[in-house]
Amino acid sequence: ERGDQWNGEDLSIFSRDQQTDVEDIDSGGRALEAAIRPYPLAIAGEPLEMSFHWKSKVFRLKFRHDPGVHSPTEIFVPQLQYPNGIDLELSDGSFTYHEEDQRLIYIHEPSDDVHVVCIRPH
Repeated sequence: ERGDQWNGEDLSIFSRDQQTDVEDIDSGGRALEAAIRPYPLAIAGEPLEMSFHWKSKVFRLKFRHDPGVHSPTEIFVPQLQYPNGIDLELSDGSFTYHEEDQRLIYIHEPSDDVHVVCIRPH
């Protein structure tokens, strides 16, 4: 009757009384498509631009690499947004996609200064 007990509204992202499957991490979630989105876990340099369009599910990251960083860029890629996999556009380099732990590992070419990663639903 009182929602989440604030101002008579129910704005919670998670609601235990709407959880139907305790084994499903998304069960009980509310408006998850707007809240759960791709994001960089680690960037091998300075972020210049980042965007996510929730309707088209297109994520774009542009960064300038730091020559002192030799680790890859890691991006969280939620299966909730990409249940049928991803299509990927890279400005250069290579990648490994670990669907089971929802991570994209991007290894950029050190000869290029600026790098772009674009993720789309498959």
